[in-house]
Amino acid sequence: MPEVLGSIRQSITGFLQRCGLQYKNVPLDETWYSECCQEATKRGHPMDAILPYMSVGVAITSNAYGHLTDRPTKMWICLFTVVCTCMDDTMTSGTDLVHVYRFNERFANCQPHEHPVMHALDGIIREVACHYPAPVSNFIVTSGLNYVSSLLLDHETKDMRISPQAPSYPDYSRMLSGIPYAYAYCIFPSTLPLQEYVQCMLDLVIVINHTNDILSYYKEEIQGDSANYLSLVAASRGLTKQSALRELVEKTVQAHHSILEFLRPRPEAYDAYVAFFNGYFKFHTQGRYKLEEIM
Repeated sequence: MPEVLGSIRQSITGFLQRCGLQYKNVPLDETWYSECCQEATKRGHPMDAILPYMSVGVAITSNAYGHLTDRPTKMWICLFTVVCTCMDDTMTSGTDLVHVYRFNERFANCQPHEHPVMHALDGIIREVACHYPAPVSNFIVTSGLNYVSSLLLDHETKDMRISPQAPSYPDYSRMLSGIPYAYAYCIFPSTLPLQEYVQCMLDLVIVINHTNDILSYYKEEIQGDSANYLSLVAASRGLTKQSALRELVEKTVQAHHSILEFLRPRPEAYDAYVAFFNGYFKFHTQGRYKLEEIM
């Protein structure tokens, strides 16, 4: 295990250096935390279920989306994150899963949900058009709905053998589960024309998903998680997890620098992305991913 941890540390350190990031523990914004709790309570969200995940939503909005000036939009991102994280942690097995299976149909038909977390997510997704114009709002909605489907996909495939004949499957699964399109479109102010940044959308998706995969890998490895993205990649391509991690670092660094090159002549989009990327890393230092244990 010490060798494995050393390899993980080396990969993460290399990733940070090549992206110009420096590890620094950032405290949670307690004022923003209080505001978000008050807003969730005011909306009637099920606080008993979602409160344990409030810090995740607060951390991502105060760090990765702190550059956005529209406070209601940041609140939306926070609550969306909180509810989705809650679902991922608490609704992927047992009787709650029945409600997840019914979510998209009930959402499409404007039918009430029998579970308070599902009800909260429904309202949050419907609200997105208040914060972003079409087609951006459309992409965010479909990303949210795909996330719900990804929970079902994980359930349906939990005993599935990963085939080396389908090496792209882990990427397909991750595109759904990471909600990357929603988080990518949210980087940019709603007033910024789509054409300023849309051509680098796939690279943004790579950066969002795989920065998380890289920085959460240590936590998942010590917890014995064998169903994460890197484990699936390793299984599908006959690699060790450490080799898969090194390749993923390379892919993510390249995507990051491609984004910077494309956005450089577009200062508003460039500044938004740089602020997001630096903040997205800070989000990963706030306890949930246990990076302080190896940095």
